[in-house]
Amino acid sequence: MQFLKIFTPITIAIFLIIFDYKFSYLNNLRQGISTIISPVYMVASLPEKLYIWINEQGRSKEKLLNDKQALTNELLKLQVKLQRTDALILENKKLNALLESSYALEQASFIIARIESVSRSRLKKQIVINKGSNNNLKIGQVVLGANGVLGQITQTTPTSASVLIVSDPTQYIPIKSVRNGIQGISQGLAENKHQLVVQFIEPESDIKINDIFVSNALGSKFPNGYPVGRVIQAEQRKNEPFMHVILEPMQKIYDLEFVIILDSL
Repeated sequence: MQFLKIFTPITIAIFLIIFDYKFSYLNNLRQGISTIISPVYMVASLPEKLYIWINEQGRSKEKLLNDKQALTNELLKLQVKLQRTDALILENKKLNALLESSYALEQASFIIARIESVSRSRLKKQIVINKGSNNNLKIGQVVLGANGVLGQITQTTPTSASVLIVSDPTQYIPIKSVRNGIQGISQGLAENKHQLVVQFIEPESDIKINDIFVSNALGSKFPNGYPVGRVIQAEQRKNEPFMHVILEPMQKIYDLEFVIILDSL
């Protein structure tokens, strides 16, 4: 009896398999059962699908955040490179403007230096440059900008030098008019203005607004013929032995970055 209980189901199962394989009578039954239980499969697989979806969303968000951070870092690098490129372009333009100055350099040998600091108090007007005695700079050497005389070296250290600019009240420069050769001596004004007064111009001299005065080598450490200032005021005041002539320096310092130091006097 025990054998029949086991053998009978096995025999029926084998018979049904062979019968279905040969004649496909159970296809409809299988299709119907599959249709009935398919929702069960869907419900059973929901936790796994939900878990996969959450993981994918997390990875996608993390990837987006990482991509955003990488792009931000790359943008910052490009901005830094662009700023450096702009700075180099501006620096080259300033150097070209210095070398292509409005006057002709009579000396082939000179040194280019960068301005490190500017002091423009009422009684002391000077700059500090980044070259010094290590570069063979000496007291008394003349310093030029792109538009004319800037000043004269008054002190040196191994790595820097102080330059007394033309508008300092202790700076005296022999000058002469380009238009007619009238001579005088310029002196910086003890004011916050960047201006010069011309001493010893004879009364009623032929001085006009916008006349250009250049350096005069006669009895001077300054080389001859470099632009110093432009006349902005000229008048004969009562009870004064000389004309009152005010110059605006040809070389401004508010936007100056590089200077030329003449190699010798």
